[in-house]
Amino acid sequence: MSETTRVQIDMYRATSTLIKERIKDVSPEQLIWKPAPEKWSVKEVAAHLVDASFIHSVRIRKIVAEQGSEFILYDQDSWVASSRANESNIADILAAFDAISSYNALFYERLTEEQWERKGNNNGKEVSIDDLFHGFIRHVQIHLSQIQRNLDALGAI
Repeated sequence: MSETTRVQIDMYRATSTLIKERIKDVSPEQLIWKPAPEKWSVKEVAAHLVDASFIHSVRIRKIVAEQGSEFILYDQDSWVASSRANESNIADILAAFDAISSYNALFYERLTEEQWERKGNNNGKEVSIDDLFHGFIRHVQIHLSQIQRNLDALGAI
């Protein structure tokens, strides 16, 4: 594995730490507050990242084993709405994210250079494992910003 790949996998692993740091001083009330009924609470954002990690896990494995396969798609809003995440313990949600992320990182570490370039199909668009990898890191960053916007909006009330 190249040094660049090792650094990137460390960035992937760090997503869990970034989430924990962002919410470490957040009260139970702040974790379930929503800026609007159709928006997600901080707990729901964290639960969504667990859901996204599950889907990500299946996608990368399908691409490696079944190159060219269609992506598994899901309705993220329906998943969040049906999860009742606000009734969950945030530590349990974060533990699930840790476990899946760690497992995926181990998988990434075993990939050959050729496997990093393998592709699957997402609604007619070819997407490589490398694209998915970097996209997941960006996805977490987007939701970290969403968490911060929630906390900022709550502070303004």
